[in-house]
Amino acid sequence: MILSFHPCFTADHQIILGDRSLGESDRNLIRSAQAVILPQGRVGRIFHECLKADVAMFPNYQARHTYPGKVGQSRLFETFQLPHPRTFRWSRVDRLKKMAKLPHEFPFVVKDDSSHEAEGVFVITGLKSFKAAVDFLSLKKNGEKVGFVTQDFVPTGGNVLRSVIMGERVLSYWKRPSKPGQVITTISKGARVDHDWKPDLQAKGREQAQVLIARTGINLAAVDFVFPLLKEDPEPLFLEINYFFGRRGLGGMDAYYRLLFEAIQDWLRGMGLNPKTVALV
Repeated sequence: MILSFHPCFTADHQIILGDRSLGESDRNLIRSAQAVILPQGRVGRIFHECLKADVAMFPNYQARHTYPGKVGQSRLFETFQLPHPRTFRWSRVDRLKKMAKLPHEFPFVVKDDSSHEAEGVFVITGLKSFKAAVDFLSLKKNGEKVGFVTQDFVPTGGNVLRSVIMGERVLSYWKRPSKPGQVITTISKGARVDHDWKPDLQAKGREQAQVLIARTGINLAAVDFVFPLLKEDPEPLFLEINYFFGRRGLGGMDAYYRLLFEAIQDWLRGMGLNPKTVALV
């Protein structure tokens, strides 16, 4: 029996949980299932119930839960020996403020643990921007314990490669600045999507995404890479993993769900289950 918690995919049984808690009938269905299709949002309670039942899940969110946030991802990159910019993890803002010497040369990057789409990301070019980042982190949780990372700045000209993992398939495109001098580049803030620029570097990014798949089991995520473009033959560095990500670079919402449907069917087929049990609605 295949069980779907995803509102866009029907299966032998489909549960649209919404805001309610898991009930005993839901848990019984999970325990009876051979495979469970997870939603993207509010997934924690379902994920942990599936773990207890030892049932196969798509997407594989083990890494998402074991290595949460940017602090957790920095540990993931270290644990699985994935190339990434030099990074330091911090649990309190005052520890960074009190350092006699900063751990990076200017410029460097400060990233709040849980912000998305470049919110809470600061490029530190001097003491003024350093103070702005520290003030943001201090105010966010009123000086309480707050995780964040500091990271070496990689000169990319604002160009970030996104490699999207859809099952065993990886698609890539560049997020490029829409205006000169733009350093932090996101689609939501006007970045240009470019599928054609530097195909050799795109291939390198897709290869590293396949390494991530092989080492962690991640099978649905958008992975951002930076390249030190001042080098003659730059190699990709893992920047972050996004489990919620925009669909514009994939061709829009309809294209995204077609790709996701194909990935789910391939996953079921690989386990010897009938992919025709699942339908996209």
